[in-house]
Amino acid sequence: MSIRVLLTTLRRHSLMPLLVLLQVALACAILSNVLFLGWLQLQPMLAPSGMDTANLIFVDHLDAGTGEWTAAEVRAGAEALREVPGVRAVSAANSLPMTSGMIYAYGAQGPSGIKVGVNAYTGNGLLHTLGIRLIAGRDFLPDEYRNAGDYKGVPEPIIITQALAHKLFDKARALGRRVADPENPTGAGYLVVGIVRHLLRNQLGLATRGRADDTILLPERIAKTPVLLYAVRVDPAMRKAALRGVRKAIQHQFGARLQTGAQPKVAFYDTRSSQAFSGRRAALWLFLGVASTVLVVTLIGIMGLTGFWVQKRTRQIGIRRALGARRADILVHFLTENALIVGAGIVLGMLLASLGNRLLMHYYELPQLPWIWLPVGAALMLALGQLAVLSPALRASRVPPVVATRSV
Repeated sequence: MSIRVLLTTLRRHSLMPLLVLLQVALACAILSNVLFLGWLQLQPMLAPSGMDTANLIFVDHLDAGTGEWTAAEVRAGAEALREVPGVRAVSAANSLPMTSGMIYAYGAQGPSGIKVGVNAYTGNGLLHTLGIRLIAGRDFLPDEYRNAGDYKGVPEPIIITQALAHKLFDKARALGRRVADPENPTGAGYLVVGIVRHLLRNQLGLATRGRADDTILLPERIAKTPVLLYAVRVDPAMRKAALRGVRKAIQHQFGARLQTGAQPKVAFYDTRSSQAFSGRRAALWLFLGVASTVLVVTLIGIMGLTGFWVQKRTRQIGIRRALGARRADILVHFLTENALIVGAGIVLGMLLASLGNRLLMHYYELPQLPWIWLPVGAALMLALGQLAVLSPALRASRVPPVVATRSV
């Protein structure tokens, strides 16, 4: 049967096709946006950290209250932690992934003018302590560690991620090249001395759409800071003992100076990660629940409407069977007919998905729906539509001609 004949049939019996079309359009619009929002929640959870996460303990919430931790106190704390059995490396830091301390956001501009917002981690020996492997270049030299703001007139050495190098230098060689500071374009900027494969930023809300690795390391000492963090890498065979020892050392070293009511937070990275992503996991389950509900309701709706429609046309099916139509012909007829209806619903649904996303962007400051999610939603709806019509179509193809022609 030609497409023109099918369209003529659909126009003569327009109510049922219209109901299916509207249901598919609404489901497609909802599904495309829900899948995209779910993917935004999932991306930071899938992003590699680039660190030896299994053996990393992070210490934060070391709040000096109205005062500041001096350079001597920072060094004394690091030395106390190094004496804990099972500890392999210690670094003081200003910010670390999965911690709730300070966030350092910088701008980086490549030779082509591309600007990227990055998170920065500073501290002595972070590359070694975090267990990050270089893929090019070197670590910072001892004489390159300076106090914040001491680099004047010369580029400050930085270590960047491979993804950031590709963005700033368009996949050209980045090692040994200069990165400008967009806020101070006439300044000396930064000099790339090393490249690592991954390093997760701590602004997890921005760790989506290829931005999880927009991170740099700077050779700045930790001193005169109201909030202090430590990264501690331990022996895999002494994880539990090392954790207890680190907690005791922190309490002994800083307990008297901590702000009243503030307790330091000492935990392994995997524990931090689980806590940091708890909200995202809850949101992800919510989106999966919404998507599943939409799919199930749409499946049942199409099956019900199509089944009723097939029943109403039993006599027409019987006449075609009596005229020589095979079971396969009846099956193909209903599958093709449904594909046309669902296809029209998908086109309308993609338009509604785009409009719905614009409304969400306006009222809730959500990101724009990438076009790739429209065909994803369309493909799911098309497959669902064909699956939903399969049972009624098979039932129609099995109707004996003699029974069908006697139907009223």
